[in-house]
Amino acid sequence: MGSVGNTDTIVSLPDNQNAWSCSSLPATTDRKPVTEQHVSDLRKALKELDEGSILLVPGDDGYEDSLRRWSRAAEKRAGAVLLLKTPSAIAKALRYASEHTIDLAVRGGGHSTAGASSTSGGLVIDLSSMRSVTVDSTAKTLAVQGGAQWSDVDDAAWEHGLATVGGTVADTGVGGLTLGGGYGWLSGTHGLVIDNLISCEIVLASGEVVRASKDENADLFWALRGGGQNFGVVTEFILQAWKQDNVWAGVMLFPTEKLADILDVLNEIILEMRGRGACVLGFSRPPPAGGQVLIIIAVFYDGTEEEGRARFQRLLDLGPIMNTATSVPYNSVNRMLHVPQGRRVSMKGASFTLPLRFDFVKSTMDAYAQFTSEVPHSQESLLLYEIFEPGKICEVANHEMSFANRGRRMNAMVGPMWTSPEHDARSRAWAREVADMFKAELSRSKGSDGKGEGLGVYGNYDQYDEKSRDVFGGNYARLQELKARYDAGNMFNKLFSVAPAV
Repeated sequence: MGSVGNTDTIVSLPDNQNAWSCSSLPATTDRKPVTEQHVSDLRKALKELDEGSILLVPGDDGYEDSLRRWSRAAEKRAGAVLLLKTPSAIAKALRYASEHTIDLAVRGGGHSTAGASSTSGGLVIDLSSMRSVTVDSTAKTLAVQGGAQWSDVDDAAWEHGLATVGGTVADTGVGGLTLGGGYGWLSGTHGLVIDNLISCEIVLASGEVVRASKDENADLFWALRGGGQNFGVVTEFILQAWKQDNVWAGVMLFPTEKLADILDVLNEIILEMRGRGACVLGFSRPPPAGGQVLIIIAVFYDGTEEEGRARFQRLLDLGPIMNTATSVPYNSVNRMLHVPQGRRVSMKGASFTLPLRFDFVKSTMDAYAQFTSEVPHSQESLLLYEIFEPGKICEVANHEMSFANRGRRMNAMVGPMWTSPEHDARSRAWAREVADMFKAELSRSKGSDGKGEGLGVYGNYDQYDEKSRDVFGGNYARLQELKARYDAGNMFNKLFSVAPAV
C-alpha cells in the first residue's frame, strides 16, 4: 500500500499487483492518484444525484473492460473509472477532482493512441454511456452527446437524408476528432468538423456547465475549435448537417508495379473534382493476397455512380485487381477502412503537397514493406496519404479558430500496429523515421519544413513528439490566456497541454 501525505491510502490493485504512486503520473503535473477516501466521497456524492452513474475501482466487475482502448498500448490502470450520464454528474465529479488535485482523463471514443483517455492511478471520466444523437430535420442540425462515435452520427443523420463532416473511421469518437479540428470525406465541400460546429455544452474544471457558440462565450468557442481538449468535458455538440444523397465509394487494390501510373493519375484528377472527390492512398498486406504488399486506394465521389466512375475513369483504366466502388448510402462510407480492434497501435502525423513524387512515395512504400516484414504481427499497419482539394478548408483563416493547420498541405498518417510490448520501441521508432521522410520531402519541394505561414501540425494524428506550440502555431499565446481563465490548475492536460499564462 502506498500513501499520499500521511493520511490518504491509494486505491490498491487486486491479486498482489503493484499499487500506484504519484511517480506513475505525468511528470508535467503535480496532480494526485485516487485514494480510498476519494472513492468513498465520490460514491456518496453520486448516490445523492441518483442519475445512474457507475463508479468502478480495481476488483469491481466491469473495471477491466472499462480500461479497454482502441490501442492496447494506450491502456493504463486507473484508480477509478466514472461512467456518467448527465452534465450534473460530470460537474460534481470535476469539482471534486479539482478541489483534491486528482489526476484526470476523459474517455470519449477511446481512440487516442497517446493514452490521453487513460490515466495511471487517476480518475477517468467515461462518456461511453452518452451516445445519443437527436436530429432536427427542419433546421438540419444534429445534437450529439459527448461519448458518441461517428457511426452513431452517420446512421442517425442518414435516416433523415442528412450528413455532416465526420471522420474516416466509423468507431472514432466524435469528441476527440471534433475538438482537434476534424477532417472527413465531406471536407472538400463543407470544410472541417469545427467549421460545422454550431455550439457546445461544456463542463469546466470548476464544475460550471456553460454553452459556447459564436454568440455565447465566444472566446471559449474559439478555443474549443482546435484546442478543446484543454478546456473541459464537452457533453453535447450541435453540428450543422447537409442534405445528402448516395455517394460513389469503395476500395481498390493494385500491384505495386502500378505505383508510377497511379501517382500520375491522382496528381491530376483529385484537384479537378472541386472538392466533391477524394481518396486515401496507402499500402496493405491483405491475407487473401498471401501477405504481399499491395497498393490500396479508398475512393470517394459525392455524386452518382455514373459521375464517380467518369471522374475516376483514368484510375479504373489501370486495372485494379479488386474494386468494390459502387453507389452506397453515405453512412457506409466511414466503414470502408476497417481498422481492427485489440492491437497495439501508434499514430504519427505527417504532411505532403501535390504533386506526389514517385521516388518519395516509393521510398515510403519500401519502408512499409521492410517494417512489416521485420516486426512480427505488424502486417495490419497503415501508411496513408489523404488526398482531396483543400480549398474549402482554406476559406477560413488560421486565426479565426484555435485550429492552426489550414493550408494547401494534406495529411498523411503513419500507423504501426503490432501485438507484443517488446516491439513498442521499434514500432514507434519506425513511425518517427517515416514522418522524418515526409519532413525532408517537404523541405526538398518547398524549401522549409512546411510549418511556415502560421501553420501547425494535425494534432489528431500526431500524438507524440510534436509540441503544443507546433500544433497551435500562432494561436498558442491566446490559448494560454484562455487556459488561465478556464483551467488555471491545468486539470485537462493529457494531449498537447497548453500552459496557463502567468
